[in-house]
Amino acid sequence: MKVKNFMLKFSAIVIILLMLPLWSLIVPVSAAGQLSVNFTVTSNGLVTIYLAGIPSNNTVTLHYGIENGPQQAWIEIYNAEMEWNGENFSATIGPFENGTWIAWVFYDNTTGQWINYDNHPFWNWNLEVNPPNIGQTYATVLENGSILITMIGRAPDQIDIHYGLTTGPQTGLPWSNITDELMTYNPLWGNYTILIGPFKPGQWVQWVYHDLTLNQWIHNISGTNFAIQDVYSPIMFINATYNKYVYVEGEKAYIYIELNNEYSAPVNTLLSLKIAEFYYNTSTTLNPGLNNISFAVDTSNIPQGIYNPLLNVYVNNTLQRQVTLSPLYVLNTTGKKPLSLVIVWNMHQPLYVAPNGSWEQPWVWLHTGQDFIWNGSLVGAYELQALLIKQFNVSVTIDFTPVLLYQWETILHEENATFTSNFGVNVSHDIEAVNYTLNLYKTLIKEGKVEVLTVPFYHPLQPLLLQDGYWSDVLAQIEMGENMTHEVFGVWANGTWTPEMAFDMDLVGLYNESGISFTILDQQAFLPYVTLVNGSLNPDQPFIVENNLGQTIIVLFRNTTLSNEFGFKFFSQSPQLTAQELIQQLAEIYMNNPGGVVTVALDGENPLIFNPTTGPSDLYAIYQALSEYQGSWLVTQTASEAIATHKPTSIITNLPVNSWDLNLNYWNNGYIGKTEIWQNVSLAREYLIAYTVALGDNISPLVYLPFNTTPNSTDLIDTLWNYLYVAEGSDWTWQTGPPAFGPIWFKEQALLYTHTIVSTVKNQFEKIELVKVKPEGNKIKIDIYNGINSTLHLMLVIKYNSTEIAFPIILNPGENEFKLPLRVGGTIDVLLYSPVTPQEVGLTLIPITNYGFLITSYQVTITKGSSNEMTILSTILGSIVALLIIIEIIRRRYI
Repeated sequence: MKVKNFMLKFSAIVIILLMLPLWSLIVPVSAAGQLSVNFTVTSNGLVTIYLAGIPSNNTVTLHYGIENGPQQAWIEIYNAEMEWNGENFSATIGPFENGTWIAWVFYDNTTGQWINYDNHPFWNWNLEVNPPNIGQTYATVLENGSILITMIGRAPDQIDIHYGLTTGPQTGLPWSNITDELMTYNPLWGNYTILIGPFKPGQWVQWVYHDLTLNQWIHNISGTNFAIQDVYSPIMFINATYNKYVYVEGEKAYIYIELNNEYSAPVNTLLSLKIAEFYYNTSTTLNPGLNNISFAVDTSNIPQGIYNPLLNVYVNNTLQRQVTLSPLYVLNTTGKKPLSLVIVWNMHQPLYVAPNGSWEQPWVWLHTGQDFIWNGSLVGAYELQALLIKQFNVSVTIDFTPVLLYQWETILHEENATFTSNFGVNVSHDIEAVNYTLNLYKTLIKEGKVEVLTVPFYHPLQPLLLQDGYWSDVLAQIEMGENMTHEVFGVWANGTWTPEMAFDMDLVGLYNESGISFTILDQQAFLPYVTLVNGSLNPDQPFIVENNLGQTIIVLFRNTTLSNEFGFKFFSQSPQLTAQELIQQLAEIYMNNPGGVVTVALDGENPLIFNPTTGPSDLYAIYQALSEYQGSWLVTQTASEAIATHKPTSIITNLPVNSWDLNLNYWNNGYIGKTEIWQNVSLAREYLIAYTVALGDNISPLVYLPFNTTPNSTDLIDTLWNYLYVAEGSDWTWQTGPPAFGPIWFKEQALLYTHTIVSTVKNQFEKIELVKVKPEGNKIKIDIYNGINSTLHLMLVIKYNSTEIAFPIILNPGENEFKLPLRVGGTIDVLLYSPVTPQEVGLTLIPITNYGFLITSYQVTITKGSSNEMTILSTILGSIVALLIIIEIIRRRYI
């Protein structure tokens, strides 16, 4: 039986990828050695994965997930710690159902290195577990007469191809030239491949497969042999190009064909090109060697669509070559509105400055001024973005996280920057780059080419803060972010970037309170799960999101697929291919939804930083192509422009608590390191609120931040609140542990700030001392010294026998005397509380009593027969508080 027309013709690039040497699964990692990866699969779907070449005393994590197909997005993500078995590391995962696609990479916890397939940043090992479609085959004849065969087999079995020559498909006659060869397993695509031949023109080749591991023969679905006829000609097709990526009806399309004549003499040929139902013919003489032929095609009569032109090459009325060209895109724009493209770049860096003002990481400096050489100059990712936006006719939307702006302004205002290590920062160059970059963005904003969004100041994971009851912190970070954006750029942003696109319906009210009118979220994470109130769920439009109080914001949902193409593909390939794929994908969206809004949103610096060789040229190609194709069918708009020209009418509600990652696990998945950060944030916040309330100040203040004292404010309480906001940032938990496994510094930075808060507040509270307790008739006189240079508002509690009596007191700086209407004797407890409420604190580690947060306590005994002086036995609260913390941490379970 012949292999039917379902045989695919792969491009040369795909063929090269498929033919990489793969079965050994050897991955080069360094000059010191190589890693090897193997795996086994049981009949019930258990997969054991082996990794050799890593030192036995290292710790290795298997990071794996379930996918819909090879190299696709993971829909479920897991981690398994690998164990050393004396020869290699191994881990058994599953069981998985037959036909489940899984993928994996490794993380060496000891070295902090990810191990991807073939050392490619985004390549995984892929496997279809016990595939039900064993034997599914794709075959194509290459230009030289070789045959590329790809099949699905039961990996990691050894698969042999048994093939030979025949006189035709399924003739029943014996084969000749019978050969057996082992096929190669390709972990990148999870299939087996082999290249056989070359064969002579017209020869028929038949084959079957032999699973040597199971000793099973694999035939076609009907139980017959696979077969294909080797048809090729000395007239070789080399390439075909178009003068444009997309045509509007009526434009002339120029198609350039490159053929190679391997005959030794000129050949008279007829070239026939079929597009839709139209034929375009030209007669030409092909000289030996390379020949270039062009077609001029009038697209006036070609309906809108995507076509694969068919080229037929005839010699002496005999078909010598038939080639399907790459897709030709034709658009009809009559009476249609253009497609609006909204590009949103998220520009973000966490705070790299320690509480003492020294720079602990260089990335704000380097990514502004020292990433690439562009046009002969050393530039950073942020500067390059501005330069290219200025150069081309495009409009984009950018959020600069206020913590990034804060650090830029710090670079410009601090007198002598200090670094904890030699990071290679060219200080004078980078200061100039920051100044130039900021001024250039200010100009682009004034010109309307860039719309700036605000962001909650330190990029916090807002749903987790809201769940813990830290509403006032979220509101403060939102409003501080607005203020910083205004201070730097002179504009009040209408929209906000929601950090990590992590959304909770409670944010609708907070955004309303802050004057924010719109934000950007992910299609895949939210739209399938919303409740439609009015209109449609067509994703290419602005939506009104309404909460149960009738408050609303507008949301642009990013096109998940296209945004991921930007993030993980477009910046790592040739600029021409990037531009072509982008414009053609937009054209396809236009065909289905003219006049719609397509939003692309992603990190603005990472695609450039992670692809320093190709990234800058790809970004240039993106902006150049968008500038060239803007017109009748495509426009670039800022987010506000798109909302203004596409008035939202569709109303949705009940958005889930979610993020771009389809959950919040990246930031809070039970990993001990992440849990430690969150616990310390809670503890620091509790101490800080107790101190704040005692001072009579506002909880969650809007902190004033001078640029020359970063990260400190002008007074202690504001400085400590700024430290808390820093610790609430999303980067610390993102980078800590699985699945990111970032540097340990990120965890240490968060804990540095929380520990500083706790230790500072404890030191302040230790300045409050009970000096004397003395009975005076029907009263007791209590002297308390306040060593804090501020007035304190506290609750004084006296415990004796089973009685508790509370007195609100005000402690002025220095000694304070209180006469309480009590007649007591024996042993009493004197306790001081900051009068906070559970509602003010939210999630706590130290329990809040009816009196508030316990600051300190003393046990006092009245000595009989004395002159009414009391001896202070002084049991300070420190040990009690420590015990309570330990008990509560053990009791409380964080999720």
